[in-house]
Amino acid sequence: MRKTPRIAAALAVSLVAALAVTACANKRDESGDDTKDKEAQSKAQQVLEDAGVSTPVTLNLQYNPDHYGDISDQEYALIKEQLEATGLFKVNLQSTEWVTYNQQRISDYPVYQLGWYPDFPDADNYLTPFFDKENFLHNGFDDANIQGLLAEERVELDEATRVAQLENLQAELAKQLSTIPLLQGSQVAVTGLDMEGVETTMDASFQFRFATFVKGGDPAAKIKVGTTDEVTGLDPAGTYDNGSFLVQTNVFPMVLSFKQGNPVPTPDLAESCDFSEDGLKFICKIKPNLKWANGNTLDANDIKFTYDRQKGINDPNGPSSLLTNLESVTVPDPLTVEFNLGSPNDVTFAQVLASPVGPVVDDEVFLADELTPANVIVEANSFAGPYTITTFSVNELIEYAPNPSYDSVQGKAANGGVLMSYYKESTNMRLDIEAGEIDVVWRTLPPTDISQLEQADGVKVLHGPGGEIRYIVWNLETMPGDSDAQKLAIRQAVAYSLNRTELADQVYQGTYTPLCSYVPDGVPGATESVCDLYGGK
Repeated sequence: MRKTPRIAAALAVSLVAALAVTACANKRDESGDDTKDKEAQSKAQQVLEDAGVSTPVTLNLQYNPDHYGDISDQEYALIKEQLEATGLFKVNLQSTEWVTYNQQRISDYPVYQLGWYPDFPDADNYLTPFFDKENFLHNGFDDANIQGLLAEERVELDEATRVAQLENLQAELAKQLSTIPLLQGSQVAVTGLDMEGVETTMDASFQFRFATFVKGGDPAAKIKVGTTDEVTGLDPAGTYDNGSFLVQTNVFPMVLSFKQGNPVPTPDLAESCDFSEDGLKFICKIKPNLKWANGNTLDANDIKFTYDRQKGINDPNGPSSLLTNLESVTVPDPLTVEFNLGSPNDVTFAQVLASPVGPVVDDEVFLADELTPANVIVEANSFAGPYTITTFSVNELIEYAPNPSYDSVQGKAANGGVLMSYYKESTNMRLDIEAGEIDVVWRTLPPTDISQLEQADGVKVLHGPGGEIRYIVWNLETMPGDSDAQKLAIRQAVAYSLNRTELADQVYQGTYTPLCSYVPDGVPGATESVCDLYGGK
């Protein structure tokens, strides 16, 4: 079971309300889509009648604007409008402050909003946490068939076979609808017209890497990047958030990482990695003659040190919970590392090595049993990724310089370095990109700003697949319905009645896209199983 605090941090999207709720309704009227698709409405009505459900069904639907952004007010107002337009539902919208919401959602809420950002970009990370027996939702879903299918895909080494298993699994889940997927966040970057190579990094690994960026065709030009994300630390053992991981991705090496454009883990420090015959060891051969930027030797001992300290420190704000299947690490020789696993042939383990728990650290600089301060790491020049850090002023400015000794999966830096500025307010960041004061904006501008910038001169708005998803969770025990059959009919009728495209376009103005199954677009194994059954795209 993966840790959930990172979900809360990663999905606290600071979106400013962009449209009045009435504007959404007016736009709907103007488009002529004032009534729901008649066929879908007929199916929703029929499934309720067949199960003997009296209408309108009252839904007490919880959502949380202080965690998921003020724009959730508009999202759920439109969901209420869509459901009530059928005449089959009466929706009571309710919201609660996040701390209370996160405590009460399990026991008190029959149906509610939730979101997820993946620990790693593998389909399993969108499935096992939701639908395995010990799922973090605790919503009463417990299906032995689904658990068996999950167990099979987690150990299937043939990629094509595994994709087929994942597709079948989602088809089965779509029949039960213990959660209803709604929306998938897009990666959005805004750049100057003279910028190239930013779109290259916006792939389904969901990692923002600087090495391909070029300004004006000049390989010596420094790139100025703006963000509203925050950095909580530089030590990988004590951080589990997007802002910190972006920094670590660009300065620390990993055993396996992601080549731009490919969400499948690729050797970085490793030359190759394979399971042992019994599947209980994941054995990696390490490239020879590797060095840290400070000249220290980089070998298998650093890798063992990294993972031993992750498990030993076990920081509550860190990612060590991703190592639940790692029992120990052994080093037969300086160029071989063996990850000893609790369960065999764990095909997600390669993804774990490329996740926030994956950055490898210098065993001659980092403390073994406690977190290492950022200033110590920077002063020791303890980096071996595409860049080193020359200036670190936390949540103000980070200056990156190309690391001449790096030549691996991300490629050598195609620029003269990166200056990353941290903004308290997205408004100032927008003004600076329009004025040419910065070259790239990465996370996060509100939907109205992005929509307006798409029409502006002097900038480009780039979109890529996003790992963040939004969905509706049902408590199978407390939701309306007198029997399991009636409860399923209600979930199905809601699925028939939703219009995801309307939510994405009218509320989020294209910064979110319809999510039609349980694995988002861009991730191997993605399908449209829910929309295939119930429409609503």
